[in-house]
Amino acid sequence: MITIKDLAKIAGVSVSTVSRALSNSRKVTPDIKANIEKIAKQYGYTPNTAARSLVKKDTNAIGIVVTNLHDPFFHDLLMGFEAGAAECDYHIVFCSTMGHKENDIGYLKYLSNGIVDGLILYGIYRFDEAFIREIHTTGFPLLLIENKIEGLNVNVFTVDNKNGVYHSVQYLYRRGHRRIAYIAGIQNKQVCIDRLEGFRMAATELGLADYPEYTMILENSTDDAIEFTDRLLDMDAAERPTAVLCYDDATAAKVIMRAMERNVRIPQDLSVMGFDSQIIPPMGYKGPAITSVSQPLYDIAFDSVVQMSRYLSGQTKDIIERKYETRIDEKETVADFPAC
Repeated sequence: MITIKDLAKIAGVSVSTVSRALSNSRKVTPDIKANIEKIAKQYGYTPNTAARSLVKKDTNAIGIVVTNLHDPFFHDLLMGFEAGAAECDYHIVFCSTMGHKENDIGYLKYLSNGIVDGLILYGIYRFDEAFIREIHTTGFPLLLIENKIEGLNVNVFTVDNKNGVYHSVQYLYRRGHRRIAYIAGIQNKQVCIDRLEGFRMAATELGLADYPEYTMILENSTDDAIEFTDRLLDMDAAERPTAVLCYDDATAAKVIMRAMERNVRIPQDLSVMGFDSQIIPPMGYKGPAITSVSQPLYDIAFDSVVQMSRYLSGQTKDIIERKYETRIDEKETVADFPAC
């Protein structure tokens, strides 16, 4: 791509003259300005305003990219981002990629080109890692939530997902469950990988019944959990799981509703646990309040904006990694086994 230096050389002027011409400075004569604009158009040059933004810090805005702003899961997260922005007197620019890779890259290019002073990326498994590395080489401030790119020296905030699931299996074990099934998320993001590892670690340590059919890794969507639930419920009573642990609340909701359709009582006949402890129930869910693993999404979001604002304002140049603990929210979908 042509640079401002190349453009100056072709036009036979200095780099500063090109810069002034393209920013509509009155210090450049109309003829020179017109010539530079003509050459810029001819060679497809567009000014990279990111450098100016990094120097001036004049946008006073932080860009935040998430998968789906409409998902109830993000309720606490968005509240935390907004509260952090109000605390630090920053503007927030939200972008929702809706799971499309072209949106991922498009938003990153747009926001990092002078629209905001720094970027907070939540769950970047669908983003182009190479492009993020490219942004990082320019010095543009980044903070990653719930992911980490190997060798990238940026702020990273994560939840202890592995231990969250590990302690959930222990919780079910203490309630008398020995046949525990697990539905894992698609293994293309770190949170799902960590949660599956936590389940396997706990199952091994506790010596739980080892049936291959007790574990399912989703391949497409939470709808796959409906078919899996049917397979579990069709097993002989002596082998059928007494509890199903799910990697998120949306999947747990699918399991519960399918079980109820088959006249299986929750939790008397089957205990079900989720992960996320959403304040707003998954869309379309009608059932008992889901016992789930709670993660401090509000705190993570709030802290991430505060850390980014402190970094942008020069209050700190420290790069930090922070891990947040989880807790179990006991509600209505887990009973002791054998059930009374």
